[in-house]
Amino acid sequence: MQASAIVVAAGEGRRFGLGEPKAFVKLGGLPMLFYSVIACQECPEISEIVVVVSRRSLGLVEQMPWRERVTKVVKEVQGGPRRQDSVFNGLRALNPDSQIVAVHDAARPLVQPEWFSSAIKALGDLAGVVYAVPVTDTIKRASSAGIVQETVSRDGLFVVQTPQVFKTAWLLEAHRLARDRGEVATDDAALVEACGGKIKLLAGFRSNIKVTFEEDRQLAESLLRQR
Repeated sequence: MQASAIVVAAGEGRRFGLGEPKAFVKLGGLPMLFYSVIACQECPEISEIVVVVSRRSLGLVEQMPWRERVTKVVKEVQGGPRRQDSVFNGLRALNPDSQIVAVHDAARPLVQPEWFSSAIKALGDLAGVVYAVPVTDTIKRASSAGIVQETVSRDGLFVVQTPQVFKTAWLLEAHRLARDRGEVATDDAALVEACGGKIKLLAGFRSNIKVTFEEDRQLAESLLRQR
């Protein structure tokens, strides 16, 4: 079954302090965004790729060093003020016939093509499937002053990753309802859950790190060299 992919690359990367959008920060000599797009290209189930970028990054996608390797349709879309808005803009740019959509953050550059394939095949009649790893650290809830209020049991707690795969109709309707209700979420699955959609967790990967700080970028480069 064919699917579309939305690669969210609209983050400004202010915590890097490099003065450029995070998705275009170099990783192994190539822009970070490169790795996510290539993973989508090499996933046989994905037929189109929508890349969502910030306003000041518009036009940079066409300059990426992947033209000879990427044969699938690549659309460039401007993002919004929040990740949620960026995903919604990406959804509106999909082929109208799209039935399945994979959403992935460009800040997770170690994604593998087979992760997309496995999630798409696992979707079945579900509204969505999401990669996640169990919480292994002790979790505490604290006040605004930093005073511990309680230690939270980590049983049944998971850290969610991308890619996340959904029935396109479910995710689009969930985003539309969230906009109408003024609801905000940092996770697409949460919006679908709020609409009653069933989400299944798939075993995630510890190597699927999110690059947020400079030390994350250095770790990602090290992991890439090991491949």
